[in-house]
Amino acid sequence: MTGRTKNRIAWAGAWHYAHNNPRQEELLPRLSNVDRYYVHLPPFWPVRGILRRIWLPLLVRWIGVRYPMVYTTDWRQIRMLRCRVVCDHDDPVFSAPEIDALNLPNVAAVVVTTDLVRRNLRKAGVRAPIEVIPQGVAVGRVDPERVRLIRQKYSPAAKEVVVGLHQPHFEYSSELPPGSVEQMYAVDRLLEAVSLAHGKDPHLVLWLVGRPSTRVAAFAADHPWIRLIGYRPRTALMEFVSAFDIGVYPRTLDLKGRSSVKVLEYMACGVPVVGFQVDEMRLVSDGGAGIAVDGVAAFAEALAALAKNPGRRKQMGARGKRAALPCHWDSLSRTYRDLLDRLSDPAGGKEGGTA
Repeated sequence: MTGRTKNRIAWAGAWHYAHNNPRQEELLPRLSNVDRYYVHLPPFWPVRGILRRIWLPLLVRWIGVRYPMVYTTDWRQIRMLRCRVVCDHDDPVFSAPEIDALNLPNVAAVVVTTDLVRRNLRKAGVRAPIEVIPQGVAVGRVDPERVRLIRQKYSPAAKEVVVGLHQPHFEYSSELPPGSVEQMYAVDRLLEAVSLAHGKDPHLVLWLVGRPSTRVAAFAADHPWIRLIGYRPRTALMEFVSAFDIGVYPRTLDLKGRSSVKVLEYMACGVPVVGFQVDEMRLVSDGGAGIAVDGVAAFAEALAALAKNPGRRKQMGARGKRAALPCHWDSLSRTYRDLLDRLSDPAGGKEGGTA
């Protein structure tokens, strides 16, 4: 084919066989005005390295010539492109190279998930137009019968109260790079808190949906109230979340206003949330959908209190469902498609809300 593709937008990115960014996984298939170029990463590490470091940059440069506008979910691609760019920036770290890339003249807009992130990017020096489109959830795929079967399989005792956490993997803090964002996957404090809560209420059990490290698996083997569910794809994940009685957000790393898909998923499924006092818990606190705490002891107290009070759990779950209603992906994706259509027309691509 020759020439540029008119009236279309392109996206290119690495795609993992087992785990991807949940926002991208839900949003990309719904953007009918975007041509998607997936670089599927196999399990074999050397091939993955070649695909990431050589093939993907070449592909990005090619679509930058082929298309008048590129939608990217990786700010590092901006420097590879000379066409107009819309960057979905759901996980900012506010680094100098990141801010410099977002300020390049070909950036038509930066899309973030919260107004707090927008304000923090402005403070960090981003001059490009910034739009806010929140994180979303997809609850239409939840089958109540499947939820019942999941619950029956992993917690057959009727009196058990399921505390649940899902993430790609679980490690102890000492197994992760010190001071890195990866520390968000550490479960030391959660295991301590649930151990204390289980001592107060022996009906309380913990489901870990994801891949445990060897050390976490060894701890679970010594504590039968921990159920290792294993990794589950996003197509099945919401049914596992719906089987929780309490969802937990045990992360203490404050991500400067980033929105948590995990917290939103708990709320959309009617599951009350217990988490540490970080910005990502604001949605829960504002909606009365759970309890934000300081410290492991308070975390354990909140779990034990909710375990003993099904009426309060039901009330918080209902509030969470109501608060999450505006965040369903089907409606958010329509907003996103309209934004991309507007920005793909240079004459109409003016900034919307950029305070």
